[in-house]
Amino acid sequence: MIKDKTELENIRKEWIGVREFQAKIQRHLNVGSVGGMFGCGSTHELRNISHNLILLFGFSVLEKVLNQMRSEGFFNAPNTNLGTLMYESKKNLTWINFSLVDQARNDRNELAHDQKIFNRGKCWNYIDAIETELISWKILTSAIPFKH
Repeated sequence: MIKDKTELENIRKEWIGVREFQAKIQRHLNVGSVGGMFGCGSTHELRNISHNLILLFGFSVLEKVLNQMRSEGFFNAPNTNLGTLMYESKKNLTWINFSLVDQARNDRNELAHDQKIFNRGKCWNYIDAIETELISWKILTSAIPFKH
């Protein structure tokens, strides 16, 4: 749906980066869980914190997509606040699971503003939900598997 080919390619690269970073973190956490360099693995909390950071990156890409669609006139929004962009985009954009992505956005806000940490499985689910939307809008051509 994004007309600007350069911007579309940049967004695609950013999403690939989200998935690659997600896999890289998980690989390193898995190595740490079997003893690591000094015989101590990563804590459950560190695992969750790591994947919460990836969720922030994932939302950064979603926000770029919605801002680009707004700038190309696909929908109107009075400001570039992520929540506003999401709700205003519903008028012209078909969402697969808006309620899940909106819940993820609310949790992202709690993470960003209140340092509330969510279980990594929840983060994985949220990132998958964002990816599903990006595929349905033809931003991505297919899912990028996350090997965890």
